[in-house]
Amino acid sequence: MTLWENRERARNDDLFPAPAEGATVLETPPCFSWLPAPGEGRYVVVVKNENGEVLRSECDENCFVPEKPLAPGAYIWDVIRGNAHRGETRFTVSPDAIPFLRPTPEEVLAGVPAGHPRHLFSPADIPALLAERPEEAATLRRTVRVALADPIPEPPRFARDPSALPYREYFGRFREDCDRDLVALSLGYALFGDVESGEAARARLLAFVSWDPDGECSLESETGDEIGLSLARCLSAVYDLLYPLLSDGERATVARRIADYARQCERRLRKLDYLSHPGNSHAGRLPAYLGEAALVLADAGVVDRTTLLSWLGYALRVYGGIFPHYGGTDGGWAEGPFYATSYIRWYLPFFSAVERYTGKSLFARPFYRNLTRFLLAFCDPSRENHPFGDGYWSPGESDAEWPGFFAQNPYRYYARRFGPPSAEKRSRELESPAYYKLHLLDLFLPTPREGTTPEPGRLAVFPDTGLIAMRTSPDAPERDLACLVRASRFGSDSHRHPDQGGFALFFGGVALLSPSGYFGRRYGTKHHREWTNTSRAHNVPLFGGVGQYENDYRAVGSILSTEEDGETLRATVSAGGAYPVSVGWTRSFSLSDGALTVTDEFSQDEPREISLCLHTLSRPAPDGNGFRLTRRGVTLICRPIEGIDRPPEISDAFAVGINEGEPAEYAVSMPEQYHVTFRLAPDVRRASMTFFVSGEPEKS
Repeated sequence: MTLWENRERARNDDLFPAPAEGATVLETPPCFSWLPAPGEGRYVVVVKNENGEVLRSECDENCFVPEKPLAPGAYIWDVIRGNAHRGETRFTVSPDAIPFLRPTPEEVLAGVPAGHPRHLFSPADIPALLAERPEEAATLRRTVRVALADPIPEPPRFARDPSALPYREYFGRFREDCDRDLVALSLGYALFGDVESGEAARARLLAFVSWDPDGECSLESETGDEIGLSLARCLSAVYDLLYPLLSDGERATVARRIADYARQCERRLRKLDYLSHPGNSHAGRLPAYLGEAALVLADAGVVDRTTLLSWLGYALRVYGGIFPHYGGTDGGWAEGPFYATSYIRWYLPFFSAVERYTGKSLFARPFYRNLTRFLLAFCDPSRENHPFGDGYWSPGESDAEWPGFFAQNPYRYYARRFGPPSAEKRSRELESPAYYKLHLLDLFLPTPREGTTPEPGRLAVFPDTGLIAMRTSPDAPERDLACLVRASRFGSDSHRHPDQGGFALFFGGVALLSPSGYFGRRYGTKHHREWTNTSRAHNVPLFGGVGQYENDYRAVGSILSTEEDGETLRATVSAGGAYPVSVGWTRSFSLSDGALTVTDEFSQDEPREISLCLHTLSRPAPDGNGFRLTRRGVTLICRPIEGIDRPPEISDAFAVGINEGEPAEYAVSMPEQYHVTFRLAPDVRRASMTFFVSGEPEKS
């Protein structure tokens, strides 16, 4: 029997086969997943332990979940197809593995209650929800008033009419029209009995479902999918909330449109072959929308039972198996804090409904139980920005490019359910904005309280996603010196940058060392492609001017060690393999009160000048062979220790301007950034510098 050739990832969107060699599995039964094999026929999954074969089963897809848990212990697994096999892989089921019994589509469909509303909550849930969430109810009432004042928008015409509002501007407004106004008005009717809100929501809903789902509003549109994503996200819940207000004919019309978007979700997922290629940023939410459509249409008469079960089955295979691609058991999110704050929420209504209907919870997985550790470590709202990845520059609701996206309290559901106390506290502090801009669908989900998540502490390591947070004083944010580091198996594709081994430094939330670059008007501008998505925009070295692989799964790094040694926190990472030239590079960090020391060790196959790139948000001034800057009451002094024998170059200019290549009417204005470059001789093997931090951070 021969080995498959395609055992390793070869595309940005490939899944990570699991369990990986030597892995310790923290849920049982685990999901077995592998890259698709050539040839035809069913896969045969074989699992053995020291006593012999414990499981042999066939499947058609490249992922499989056993029906029964595996007992703690050591195992070997393999997959056979025809006369070839993947190769034996060893793993261990931890004694602490969480039993995770996946619900079946038949169980879910059988558990759907009669009557409406039933999706986000039932009528019986409403009194308790309003009593326990007065801040949310008050903010929702303010949001309803904002929504009542907004007119119903015209349908999009950006693909047909050059004079119409362009795609980027239209979908930004449509999130307000749909995700905010439509949902807020519908919630106002269902929760408060506000008929005015209900009638306004009904008019808006009927307008939206009258639009052509195959044009600019399509999930499959070549001009962009954001309009379709908003409609697919919101229509199911709104139909359920407004059900008593709709006539029979209106219900049928809305139900058919929900089914249209569900079919688009399914087609897109199958075209992507999502079970094999889950590294598509937008697609991970689509199985939830597919499942939600099945739940609210269970008794609508517009979709047959076989199709409903098929939609539910697909959603449950994804969320009970390979999902989340960008997360791991550690609770981290590889696309970075900005995207985490929304992408961990799109599926919450579906998960909540499945749990209430079946008693079996998709939230049982370790990722969800550990998620607030990541939010506390990387999504601190007091920080000026949030490395790593696109959107890192967004400080909150005031961001000029993407207002409202980061993140309308990302802690809300998870902190209430899993804790820890510091996450609950932070959630309460975020729960009284002037009005909601986004993410209203998880506002009033019934939430069991478990309190299972530990505090992240001073050293929070996320090995699955390759992120480290070192913090001197997490319990005293005003004097917390925090160093964030990325060294990940996830490359530089999608919303991630070629910044392996990169770091950022904050004191009291003030950004002292930071990534650089922006989107500009939109994702994919010339500035975004040719500056933000290059290594020279990040706090990493260049070798002979060459940075890490761009938009490539090969741009990876690894965490070698982490340690809490008394008052000092240490970490070492490696990222030499992220470069298309033959180099070795490890970077070590040592953090204590008032100081961070960064040490780089290099090896090269041929001499190349090494450029150490650093970036700041306030203008640095040369200081000997180092530099100093002051920002918002905090002073940073950089003192080279070894390997640096000349002052750095300091610039306030991007190599590619923020608005370069964009029409003048769409120019954006963003805060200045500054760029520091240390030039090292080709024969330098070790460079080290200490950053001393002092001062009293100004309150924003």
